[in-house]
Amino acid sequence: MHEEVYALTSDFGAYVERFPHPETGTPLAVKDFLDVAGQTTRNGTPGLGHHVAAEDSDAVARLRAAGYVPVARTTVPELAWSSRTPGCRNPWAPDRDAGGSSGGSAVAVALGDVPVALGTDTGGSIRIPAALCGVAGLRPTHGTVPMRGVTPLTPSMDTVGPIAATAADCLAVHRILTGTAEPAADTVANTVAGLRLGWPEHLWGTKIDPEVLRIVESAAGTLRAAGAEIVPVELPLGHRYARSAGFTTMLFESARQWWPAYNEDPSGLRGRAIGQLKAGTEVTQEDYDAARARAGEIAAEVDAAFTEVDALLMPTLPVTAAPADTETVDVGGREEPLENAYYRLTALASVSGHPALTVPAGLTEAGLPVGAQLVGPRRREALLCLLGGVIEAGPPARALARARTGRTRP
Repeated sequence: MHEEVYALTSDFGAYVERFPHPETGTPLAVKDFLDVAGQTTRNGTPGLGHHVAAEDSDAVARLRAAGYVPVARTTVPELAWSSRTPGCRNPWAPDRDAGGSSGGSAVAVALGDVPVALGTDTGGSIRIPAALCGVAGLRPTHGTVPMRGVTPLTPSMDTVGPIAATAADCLAVHRILTGTAEPAADTVANTVAGLRLGWPEHLWGTKIDPEVLRIVESAAGTLRAAGAEIVPVELPLGHRYARSAGFTTMLFESARQWWPAYNEDPSGLRGRAIGQLKAGTEVTQEDYDAARARAGEIAAEVDAAFTEVDALLMPTLPVTAAPADTETVDVGGREEPLENAYYRLTALASVSGHPALTVPAGLTEAGLPVGAQLVGPRRREALLCLLGGVIEAGPPARALARARTGRTRP
């Protein structure tokens, strides 16, 4: 089965390699940032950080023990320093972007090659490609998934999480990755009736594609029909500072992780990551400390919001997948750098450390997926997946799921 399926989908650029002789079990694709015993971890680079793993990363080991079998390593941009994945094509429109940096993992799931793939999320690298490819992706609470055997980029923000077809599938994998069901998981009710969801509209305002907004508003309507209340909420610090605090942190920490090794062997990188690392060497300790202090203030602001609401609901991205050959997108009638647009609404949870889930919410008239994003209190991944499941049961999301199934093979 795997020989046939991987041959079929290789044109989408999802895979770095397929592992030989897969055992019996649930197929699992692994981003080229996580160690798999006996295989080479390449980090998306020509040579920087390459190593043959002596043992599985903790995340892979826990899934293997639960019956999952790694069958392939998925494509990632150099050092995961991009919200695009070069060479990865979107299954819904092959001339468009699949997102990044866990683009290969999202494509593998969207095509139906594997039921689950592992990704990493620093600034949005699970949620961005999952949303653009019409699948679900979960960024767990920072620090709850062990990171041993995972290539570091920005330890203050890095986390491992699942990409799968549904929120329920993401939750099942998350519980394995954390080693135990989180305390809240078994006490979450089976209904969203009575829950209050914050709608932080000021985070996007007019800077959003009208079709994206319409579909996410429909997701809000589905939750409202199920008994949830949608209320406005303000996050002024997050709105003003989340992106800059996150970007400064990523520049500073990634440079200290990788710039010395790059200088020792400049052939180890060849693309955009070189400029990002160099820029990181120019971030001062004072600027970094200020960014981390601001991140703490944003986290406190989000924690305070959860004394008033149970979770936040927002778009995952303000746009759909962009053509692969463009560097800008039209957002609300204005051109904006693609990286900025993709990162704008994922930055909040990345900086605050709260869990965030994207679920497929519907298709635009052009047939492109739109994701709805849920952000929740720490360790309340089960709550987010309950809410995500309600969205997935709405008519627009069901239509997307039917269309996605029609693109895959059994």
